[in-house]
Amino acid sequence: MDRGAASLGDSYLNFAFSLAQSLEGGRPKGLRLDNRLLAEAVRKAGLRGKLPKRLSRRDIGGAAEALLAYAAAGGLLSTESLVERLRVKDRGKLVEALACLLKEAYRWLENAEG
Repeated sequence: MDRGAASLGDSYLNFAFSLAQSLEGGRPKGLRLDNRLLAEAVRKAGLRGKLPKRLSRRDIGGAAEALLAYAAAGGLLSTESLVERLRVKDRGKLVEALACLLKEAYRWLENAEG
């Protein structure tokens, strides 16, 4: 729930997603991941219960972005790896890829704090 990390994560994730989709499509694209998709990935990762109740999709998306920013800053998640995992065209596969990334990042953060 760190707004600074969420803002950094938003920029980082949108850059990586834009790059992934540009590489996949063969031409430059400037894209954004919407909070509905991020919130779905948080639920699929089993992490919704770790957040406070009654959050907006925007806040849930921000929490996902913050988590990925912490993972990147901690050396767990490289830009190259993130871009490669986001090179999918299907929405369902994108949600799955993000859910896997979030689970890995959460486990890493738990171990780092424990």
